[in-house]
Amino acid sequence: MFGKILGVAGCAILFGLVACSDDNPSGGSVSPVTDESSSSVVGSSSDGAGGSAANVSSSGLTANSSSSAKAPKNTAACLWRGSDEYVPVKTGLDPDNNYGAGFWYNFGDHSEGGLSTIVFPFYYDDQSDEWENTVRLVEVCGGYCGALILDKGNASEALLGFGFNVAGVENPMSDFDVGVKEGDISGWGGVCVTYAADRDVYLELKADSANLYETKLDKSIDMVEKCVTWNELNAAEASKHARSIRLKMKSTEKITGRLSVFAIGKYDANGACEIDGHAEVLPKDNGPAAAYEGIIVLRSSSSGQGSSGSASGDCEVPQTVSGLWNRLSNPGSDDRVMTGLDNGTETSGYWFSFGDEESGNGKVVYPSTPGIDYPTGDEVYDYCMGACGELEFAKEGYLGIGFHVTGVVDPLDGNSPAAKADISSWGGLCVTYASESDLDVVLAYAQNDGFGNLSRMPKVTLPKSIELRTECVDWEKFMSVYSEVSWTFMTSVLFVVHGDANAKSRFNIRGLGKYSDKTNFCSPGEDVFVSGKLGLVIP
Repeated sequence: MFGKILGVAGCAILFGLVACSDDNPSGGSVSPVTDESSSSVVGSSSDGAGGSAANVSSSGLTANSSSSAKAPKNTAACLWRGSDEYVPVKTGLDPDNNYGAGFWYNFGDHSEGGLSTIVFPFYYDDQSDEWENTVRLVEVCGGYCGALILDKGNASEALLGFGFNVAGVENPMSDFDVGVKEGDISGWGGVCVTYAADRDVYLELKADSANLYETKLDKSIDMVEKCVTWNELNAAEASKHARSIRLKMKSTEKITGRLSVFAIGKYDANGACEIDGHAEVLPKDNGPAAAYEGIIVLRSSSSGQGSSGSASGDCEVPQTVSGLWNRLSNPGSDDRVMTGLDNGTETSGYWFSFGDEESGNGKVVYPSTPGIDYPTGDEVYDYCMGACGELEFAKEGYLGIGFHVTGVVDPLDGNSPAAKADISSWGGLCVTYASESDLDVVLAYAQNDGFGNLSRMPKVTLPKSIELRTECVDWEKFMSVYSEVSWTFMTSVLFVVHGDANAKSRFNIRGLGKYSDKTNFCSPGEDVFVSGKLGLVIP
């Protein structure tokens, strides 16, 4: 149920296959540089994937930024934007998608004895198809991103990066590094790359089986577009029989760098790709996936979540009051609400659904198959950037989701009641949410036969909102003359919707935190009902 650090450096991901890259250039700034390249994983050196020495032409230049405030970009030259959630780069050399042209993959130094690895900012499901994981990565990043942990091991230099083949491979269902096809991209004139990185990056054009042409792109935490001509790469002729375009980091020391690619385009002096958004550096995760810290993702320009922390300084960023549950700006983080009050059973904070099995009122439908122990799972959280789903009412009544604050009394007993908790110190709750119906936040006292009469428990009603909304409410506003218990011995926090027969209502809980008196929160202005957009539901 927890996020994983994925050791896939040096491996290409496509159509569920993993193949180690053969390229490990270790040249410096001298042009050209001769480097040894190992054979491919199947031992072939005649298929263009490896074998002979590689000539690396490094122009030593820092590419000029094409981001011009005065001249409009040539958007017709844009080949791929991660924000469009379209995975392949439209190279034009594989119109029927028969050869996997333009599909992103990872490459690195494993074939040379290196130990470099990549950390992705989401739960990487080993049981899922690699295509599904790649789609999810693009959705989370707004492009292709990760933390690159460079460790040369027994190699002469650590190397790690992302790339795509311009014309694909002969058999994309076989080894991705075997039979790499060549394509003529000289008509592009060069390439424009929109990226963000906390270390210098090398842009590389690979041609035939041996030759690499590269130039250095300066590090930039802010998203920037850099455009380079084939002439600047000394690759005018090589571009007529190109194989791949890649971005990489390299080092002789053990370091970690963060690289994100947001767009690719043909060369234009004014730039090729317009992107509505800005780069955001993910904060440190308090859970087991602390390596996510620093990964750079794309955020909507209306979210107000840039480096300044607010949009034009006029609104408050929701994640500042989401210390308990924060999928809004920390994708891939722990899948539990971090209450800090676990009773030692490690069962606190896990989401569950209620109101359906007990009453026959209906069901909670999630955007992917539920887990065994808990009805949601990492896939749901990563798709939704929260806990989301659709409530389907069979008859009038209530449905919802919730979590136990301190856990259950006996985790070995499937019918164990929830343990009591004192949450008075929280002062109240801040909830970042979207809901098509009014949403009751209930402080529940679990009983052996369920939650009993929710209408007589402390609660507050949050107004329905199809846009992301943040509300902070202190405990006093939860109390009413009907409340039977206080917040000093609650067991659970529930999010409840009352619905009519045959009604449906979508919801998404993006963030939770202890009470704050902050107001005027920013809204990302996006479709937060991801479950409805994806249409991936369970029967």
